[in-house]
Amino acid sequence: MEPLQQVRDTLSLWGLADTIRAFDDGTHTAIDAARAVGCEVSQIAKSIVFDTSDGPMLVVVGGANRVDKRLVGAAIGTKLRPVGADYLRARLGLEPGGVTPLALGGQIRVVVDSELLAFDQIWLSAGTPSHVLSIATGALCTITRALIMPAALNAYQS
Repeated sequence: MEPLQQVRDTLSLWGLADTIRAFDDGTHTAIDAARAVGCEVSQIAKSIVFDTSDGPMLVVVGGANRVDKRLVGAAIGTKLRPVGADYLRARLGLEPGGVTPLALGGQIRVVVDSELLAFDQIWLSAGTPSHVLSIATGALCTITRALIMPAALNAYQS
């Protein structure tokens, strides 16, 4: 099944509205996405996949941040290794820019940065580089059975 349809099915299964929006030109950066949907960059949830000794893991952080790999790795007891497009396609069936925990059916561990809890609603990819959706932060955490923890560095810190 295509990732976009998996996301739609997940929303339906959980009784959530289909808030998916399509953008023909895509939303290539968090800034592009925030402009397109009319929200703060911090409300754009970036889903970053890492390989670990236990298999793939997805970390969700706000658009103005980057993942603090050391902090997350120390908290869960494993090293986080960045992955490329081939890994995403082969292991998860997702394209770069279309990574979303809602298309994975609980297959992998998900960490959500606790800073995202400051927002009632966040925006994230809906399974393709040109589709995004709005979801309650708490609902995302519940659906994905996410570990909620500090997981981000401000993107402007060195």
